[in-house]
Amino acid sequence: MFFSVSEKGGASFSTPQANRKNKVNGSRRMSDTNNVAYSVTSKRVFDGNIEKWEPNMYEKELLRRTWSDEFDNLYELGSAIYCYIFDHNPNCKQLFPFISKYQGDEWKESKEFRSQALKFVQTLAQVVKNIYHMERTESFLYMVGQKHCKFADRGFKHEYWDIFQDAMEYALENRLSTMTDLDENQKKDAVTVWRTLALYTTVHMRNGYLDGLKGVNRFPPLV
Repeated sequence: MFFSVSEKGGASFSTPQANRKNKVNGSRRMSDTNNVAYSVTSKRVFDGNIEKWEPNMYEKELLRRTWSDEFDNLYELGSAIYCYIFDHNPNCKQLFPFISKYQGDEWKESKEFRSQALKFVQTLAQVVKNIYHMERTESFLYMVGQKHCKFADRGFKHEYWDIFQDAMEYALENRLSTMTDLDENQKKDAVTVWRTLALYTTVHMRNGYLDGLKGVNRFPPLV
């Protein structure tokens, strides 16, 4: 069952107004409470402790309704995310050595790129799958972040999480804009909740990455 706008039960949303270019090029600031970097615009979208964010029922239904596990949709979204990243921060290409094997933009049609694009959106798919069990997502995303420590030798920097967050928001907003089964208010609400989910996702992955560099694990495996 999907709740209409009138059935939100008092849910509160803020509509993003920031210019995308200014957002990407804008400064980042450190949270005084959590010691993790938030983009200026994302901080306006969510006011609270993002690490413990719990979407309400209306938000969960919006996430579920606007997500698709169909292969073509997943690949299109993953491809859009990585193309955005490479366009706005070409240095990120060095993290993927396969790109240098191809001339110009031929890498976009390579099997390696298709595989990488799908890997990223599969992480998002896992989060969406567990939106009714958010206690599972924190440790999952944290471990994904820890796995990225192996890319530090290739030049991965913790600020790259910012461009990943921007790319997710950009690609998801573009996808939402094409949906015809949502009215304008629902689209605005969906944009906001997806932007919040993008922030939630990158914060936990960043935490895992930074802790991993220090040899710390907040979620040690069970013995």
